[in-house]
Amino acid sequence: MQIDPAVDRAILRAVGHSLPATRQERESVTSLNIRNAEKISCMGLFPSLQRLIITGCDPVSVEQFSMLEGLRTLTLEDSGFSDLSGIESLPLLSVSFPRNCVKDLRSLLGIPHLLQVDVTGNPLSDHSFHQIIPALRESGCRVTASEELEWKLTVRLHSAGVRISCYRDPQGQGYKLFRPGLGLTDAPQYAHPLVSAGDIRALLTGDPSAAHRYFDGEPRLV
Repeated sequence: MQIDPAVDRAILRAVGHSLPATRQERESVTSLNIRNAEKISCMGLFPSLQRLIITGCDPVSVEQFSMLEGLRTLTLEDSGFSDLSGIESLPLLSVSFPRNCVKDLRSLLGIPHLLQVDVTGNPLSDHSFHQIIPALRESGCRVTASEELEWKLTVRLHSAGVRISCYRDPQGQGYKLFRPGLGLTDAPQYAHPLVSAGDIRALLTGDPSAAHRYFDGEPRLV
């Protein structure tokens, strides 16, 4: 099976030397960090994985890591992840998927021992934003999520076919726009332009495609 070069680089970082890695080395890996991969495969070669970090990858699906029976921490950032179906079969304690394309959070309610979730910057459905997030919090799960303004803009843009989202800048400088996954950029985790609350309101009432103007250069064609 051909492995994406980005996955090869993740394996190299995990084992600490040039490839190939021995079976024993692969089976002893407990943490893997994959960046900017277009194909995530061979996760079954790492049965001891407890922590998986996926950044700037696309496509991403639960099926790609559903065999990891010991996975406790899953982090998906700035990727094309959109469907949580099946994630309830994993023994996760922490799930973070900030800045992705997820709409439906219902599957999270099926993870029995979930302690922490980050759903910031996703085009969540009204039901997920107003019903599922409170239900998770009531169950004792710590949830980090977008506030109303940036969530509304994210939903509006995605509903209009503009794959750009919004989140509050953690440094307190305002808000940022980003392009999840590899559809419009080769490195979605970088170059998130700052915007103001006024910019957000203008995009909420104006032309959604105007969001592209905040990014340098032309969007990548898909």
